[in-house]
Amino acid sequence: EENIREANIAAGIADKRAKADKQERALLTERAEANRKIAELREKAADKENVQVEERIAALIEAGRINEEITAKEIEAARLRFEAKKAENALSKSTKEDLDEQAQLEARLIDLETARLQKQKSLTAEVTTARREAIAEQKALEAEAAAEQKTKDAEKEAADKAKKEKKAEEAKKELDEKKRIAAEEIALEQQVVAAKSQALDAIIGLTNKESGIGKAAFIAKQILAAKEM
Repeated sequence: EENIREANIAAGIADKRAKADKQERALLTERAEANRKIAELREKAADKENVQVEERIAALIEAGRINEEITAKEIEAARLRFEAKKAENALSKSTKEDLDEQAQLEARLIDLETARLQKQKSLTAEVTTARREAIAEQKALEAEAAAEQKTKDAEKEAADKAKKEKKAEEAKKELDEKKRIAAEEIALEQQVVAAKSQALDAIIGLTNKESGIGKAAFIAKQILAAKEM
């Protein structure tokens, strides 16, 4: 019965090693491909001049996802190999070399898990920085837009003021012109009245007041004088 138990354990150890071998072979190309994609995404994330900040953030997140996915596979393969060696050492007498190999496999597993955590922390910091940059850029754009609007409002206000001043000046000129014309008309009318008055005075002076012409001239002067009042 003990032999059957040990045989089952040995079979499990062999199965874990075979599975680890298969995963590690596949991971050789998968890690290379993942590194290529991650490099492309990081290059995109670093291109601040040509790539919008939201796209750069998305590139960082995608790079982190790819790295997390491939690292999880590497950790799983390393765990299988470590657990197989640990079980093997527990099954039979372990030499110093066996224990050293187990310790090395465990150290590799811990290193992979630590690297994953460090990568996650680094990614989180980069995404946070990019988001802060996005907020700063948005605020800068809003401030620029507000400044432009303020300039436009000031220009419009100045234009409206100039338009009102011009309209007021034109209205004043028009009023002054009307006053000038009215004054000229009054002066002309006064000249006409004065001329008529002088003519009537001359007629009155040259004729007898009791004569028909004299009386008519006198009455006409009175009427003219009444109009002037």
